Amino acid sequence: MRRKLSKKQRLKKQLDRLVQTIGVSLNPTCLICDNRTSEMHHYIQKKQSLYLRYDFRNLIPLCKACHCSHHIAGNPRIHQMILRRKGFEWADSLEKDRRIFFKDTVANLLEVKERLEAI
Repeated sequence: MRRKLSKKQRLKKQLDRLVQTIGVSLNPTCLICDNRTSEMHHYIQKKQSLYLRYDFRNLIPLCKACHCSHHIAGNPRIHQMILRRKGFEWADSLEKDRRIFFKDTVANLLEVKERLEAI
């Protein structure tokens, strides 16, 4: 039997899909190979920073092959290429912002949804 998701869990799943849809439409080509973007990769993992989870600065447009190469094969070239293209200042700013606290209350998540839907 499947467990029913809480309102907050459903909202987070909805926001994850929304940020992917918006990100792919705004970034049609893979940052690594210039193929068609299929996913927005979180440079700082979602579980490491709720603050950056829905921040487009933290999302990298990747095709399916590059995303799988990074996550499944553990190809370090993908991470190196992201850093080369985005720069160390960008990575440093994300690392700093990773420590910003964001409470994932329903009210805060609804604010994020409103901000995303305005894009």
